[in-house]
Amino acid sequence: MLFRNRYGRNFLGKGAGCMALGVLGLVLSAASAGAQSTDTPAGGAQSSPAQDTPPAAQAEANLPLSGVDQPNLGSGLGSRSYLIPALHVSEGIDTNVNDSGDSSIYGVTRVLGSLSLQKLWNRSSMGLDYVGGGAFYSNSGIGASQVHELSFEHHYLWKTGQIGVRDSFSYLPEGAFGYGAFGGLGGLSGVDGGTGGLGGVTGGLGGTSLGFFGPGQFATLGQQENISNVTIADITQELSPRSAVTFAGSYGLIHFLNNPQGYIDSRQTSFQAGYNYQLNRRDQVAVLYGFQSFRYPDITGTHFETHLWHVMYGHRVSGRMDLTLGGGPQLTRIDSPLLGASTRLSMSGRAALRYRFKRASASVSYDRYNTSGSGFYTGANTDLARFSVTREMGRLWHVDGNVGYTRSSELIGAYSAVNGNSYDYWYAGGAISRQLGRDFTVVASYQYNRLGFSNCPIGGPACEAGANRHVALVGLTWHPRPVRLD
Repeated sequence: MLFRNRYGRNFLGKGAGCMALGVLGLVLSAASAGAQSTDTPAGGAQSSPAQDTPPAAQAEANLPLSGVDQPNLGSGLGSRSYLIPALHVSEGIDTNVNDSGDSSIYGVTRVLGSLSLQKLWNRSSMGLDYVGGGAFYSNSGIGASQVHELSFEHHYLWKTGQIGVRDSFSYLPEGAFGYGAFGGLGGLSGVDGGTGGLGGVTGGLGGTSLGFFGPGQFATLGQQENISNVTIADITQELSPRSAVTFAGSYGLIHFLNNPQGYIDSRQTSFQAGYNYQLNRRDQVAVLYGFQSFRYPDITGTHFETHLWHVMYGHRVSGRMDLTLGGGPQLTRIDSPLLGASTRLSMSGRAALRYRFKRASASVSYDRYNTSGSGFYTGANTDLARFSVTREMGRLWHVDGNVGYTRSSELIGAYSAVNGNSYDYWYAGGAISRQLGRDFTVVASYQYNRLGFSNCPIGGPACEAGANRHVALVGLTWHPRPVRLD
């Protein structure tokens, strides 16, 4: 029999900061039509209703708020060891690839492969997700570029807790927020053919979901190869049936290759500790302390540290809903040879709501915390908002939509790789896919992206007015049935 405890097994990371939002209820209307449908996912497998949720899944809903894991609202593949390969080929168009104001349309061919692995033992589990390949542009100035995303997790469980180690690595020609290098989030979601095996990848490699832990590389101005990586170790220990403590530490980095723009490399070390108390079966509260240290290896003497304190509240309905609210003050200590030492007090936090209907799911989140500066600045105050919705249309059709927005303002102000002292970046798009037979899926996607800088002393095509970009593709994915490993 597989060993289980109240913390379950999850391979999805989440950020640490929390802040209340009053608009989270808007997401419910985006997928409410799905609540009246018959629960028959693509592929014809019949899902269990919410009232039939097994005890292990209900225990999973009570994962500590201050921990790195979050409940899995999807069906997934449950307590099974499996391997899922996939191959994706697409043809698309891309405009303004270099964010230079060029409105020319260029063709791009992408050839990508993916592999998802989940392996379970009696008291431990391992997860691995990889997607990578090449993008070939008709623009000779860009040519071909590589894209790689890899995430790894390993958990060891005992009766009252667990210890986990995870790592997220990416090699991309641009920022991870919006995933323009993959043809947008809709294009990335088509790589696994709807199997759900790339949850670790689409959930935010490159720091978009890991948030507090970094590395927080959200945007680049044009094509700029970069490597980002974050390694996290975390411990969860139950003190009683109602209370638990969590500890987590991480190290993250961003390194820019062949860097004519002069983007700024960074290193980030983070730590957090939290205490959680279960009020009842669905509600819990927590208090959390977090620490971040940011350093810039090419800029001697410039660094800053952040201390934050959060009060958190969570409401969870097993397999259906996950609501997290909270926030608190953060104290930032800055040290710069040009500007001297200073201390700033501000607010940070997170608010997130995920809801799963019978044939649809939706999520909305907002985060505010300090980040490395995305290579533009030596530190930034960052606001990050995301919304996504997915819907099964019968047995063969699947649609999804995504909207994201981020704003970052330079924190130190002594060094900058761009003209403006803040930037706004947002994307909006969606995809529609249809299963063809047993092993193939065809997908079409479109995404609009906009990047703009403000308060620019010099100006430029990407300053003030913004740089607009359109990416679209039509692709075919081969995805055989999962290979059972047990």
